[in-house]
Parts: sequence; C-alpha cells; structure tokens
Amino acid sequence: MVERLRNEIIDKIRNTTSNKPSFCVIGAGNGGLAMAGYLAINDFSVNIWTRDKEKMEALAQVGGIEVEGKIEGFGKINKIDKDFQKSIEDVDIIMVVIPANGHREIGEKLVKYVKRGQSIVLNPGRTGGALEIYNMFRREGKIREDITIAETQTFLFVSRKLDVNKVKIFDIKRSVPVSAVRSYKNPEIIKKLRTAFPQFTPTSDVFHTSLGNVAVMFHPAVMLLNTGWIESNHGNFEYYLEGISPGVAKVLEHVDIERVKIAEALGIRVPTLKDWLYFSYGSTGHDLYESVQVTPAYKGVMAPSSIHHRYILEDVPMSLVPMSSIGKKFGVETKCIDSLINIACCQQGRDFWVEGRTVDHMGIKKFDLKTIKRLVAGEIV
Repeated sequence: MVERLRNEIIDKIRNTTSNKPSFCVIGAGNGGLAMAGYLAINDFSVNIWTRDKEKMEALAQVGGIEVEGKIEGFGKINKIDKDFQKSIEDVDIIMVVIPANGHREIGEKLVKYVKRGQSIVLNPGRTGGALEIYNMFRREGKIREDITIAETQTFLFVSRKLDVNKVKIFDIKRSVPVSAVRSYKNPEIIKKLRTAFPQFTPTSDVFHTSLGNVAVMFHPAVMLLNTGWIESNHGNFEYYLEGISPGVAKVLEHVDIERVKIAEALGIRVPTLKDWLYFSYGSTGHDLYESVQVTPAYKGVMAPSSIHHRYILEDVPMSLVPMSSIGKKFGVETKCIDSLINIACCQQGRDFWVEGRTVDHMGIKKFDLKTIKRLVAGEIV
C-alpha cells in the first residue's frame, strides 16, 4: 500500500503541467545528490553547488547524477558552477542540503546574494537552523517580505552516496513537516515546494520542525553506545536494525521524553519517536525497539565506518546543544541530553557546548515566550 502511494506521487510529479519552480541544491553528499538527482529526473531545472571544488569539477565532467533505488535514472543538472552567486542567482528555491554545522558559513553567503522572491529551505534545519539564518538576515537588516526562510523537520530521503555523481535512494518518507520562520508564509512556501515534493506538509511554526527533529534521536546516542563496535569492525553492521538493541532503544526513549518536554514548555506538542516512525514509514510496534525493527527503509543501511562522523560532529552541536539551550531557558531538565553532549565532548576531544547553536545564535536569548511566539509567527521582525 505504502509503495503504491509513493509510485502514484512520483507519477503525479512527472506528469504535472503546472509551472515548475527552479531549484539550486547546496550540497553534494548523501542528501544533496539524492535531492538534485530526484529533481532532475522529474524534469525540474536544478543547479548544484558545493564548496568542494573537486566534487564540482567531477560533476561538471559527467553533467548529471545517476540515481538508483526507489527511483532510477540519470538526472541532467542545469548548472554546475563553482561560483555560489551564479549558482543561485536565477532560481526560485534554494535547498540547503548540508550538515547543519555548515549553516553559518552558507548563511553568510545567502545574506550577501539572495534576491527578492527567492526562498531558502534548510533540509533539515536540525534544531533552530532556520531561526539562526533568519537572525543573520535580521542583524544585517536584510529581512524582506518577499524572501522566505524555512526548514524541514527531517530529510526527505534515506540515501547514500555511491560515487561522486551516483546515489542510492533507499526510501522516501511519506510525510515531512515544513515551516517558515514567519509562519504566515507557510501556505506560500508549501504551494511552491509541493509541485516537486508532495510529501512536504505544513506545520504550525519552526519550533514544531526544530523540536520535531527526530533524526537526532537516532544519531548521537546510537553512535556513542556502539562506539566499540564501530571502532572494532569499522561499521560493518546494520546501523538501525542491529545498532538499536532493546537496551539502546530504552536510552533513546528517555532522550526523546526530554525533547517532548522542551516542546511542551513552549506550548507545543511534537510526535514521539514511535509516532514519527508510523507517520513516516507506517511502522508499528509494541515499543520503540519493535517499531524500528519493522521499518523496511532501515534494511541494508550500514553504520558509519568511523566515530568521527556527522551523526556526532553535526548532531551534537546543532541538535542536542540547542535543545539543551532551549530547555535551560525555559527550566526543563535535560539530564540525558546533557550526558550525551558531555560524553561526545570527551570522545571527540572537542567542546561542543562552545561550538554548538544556542538561543543566542537563534536570536531569542533575551525574549520571553510571548515575544518568541510573535517572532516566529511574523508579527514582529
């Protein structure tokens, strides 16, 4: 049933006769290649840019992306240019598909070069990503009515890069919430996005996307609790199906409880991990462990070969740290989240508390809850 629905969605996209927006995908890793390839195969005009010049040169030589898995084909890329400004200048939607610890660097470029009428979508924003980019525009006096800054709750595809221009899409989620910082703009951005991605659905505001950030629940804790296995056999095991044992799943449930409580302190409700697995994949089970084990999308997804991976290097500073920061601002205890951050700091020999995204970066440190609500709704700039 789920497979049939996904095929119907893809057929609908390919056969649409409505005006198609043009895209630029920022990033050429697991996610960037999947998104750009998907768009190109479905006849959307798509540019691609990455700061890795060697990747750009290699992509330019072949002119497109080879996709296998849930969709198959060769997607021809419209423009592959090393110049960031030229890559985004004529597109409608800029899809930022990079690790979240690169958002600030890309944000500086976007503040310089984004033009009227363009939309920026972080895929995903992790926790507070769109707010941080919005705050960068706000500090420079560049907030405009006709520029939209938004984020997705999680990444649409389960994908892995196979070569510089080749990617495998293991699965496509059924539903991914999206919100703009100024939530009154949600109908507008959703209408644009759904010509290419009918799976994108509106949600109330960016706190729903940022605290509905379920990927982080599956990343740092699983990596840290499987450190020995990763180091001894270089990730030669199925990350979700073998890495999430009943004991690991119990830890994930406790971390998830803290995330849900932070959301409640902001006056919102977000799905639990178990609920999210059902919404995204149709997976059901008695507990989180069982729900993970019956998720077909996770079959064959292998663990990272090293502990020095974005599941820690990105998700700890850009998801767990901002969750902890928001929790502290509103008096929510985050003992499990803080423990994971501290262990990650010891393991990696880095201070993620300093590197990470905080309420200060998001521009909400000095605001009370009422003012924050007005900000994300777009009532104040």
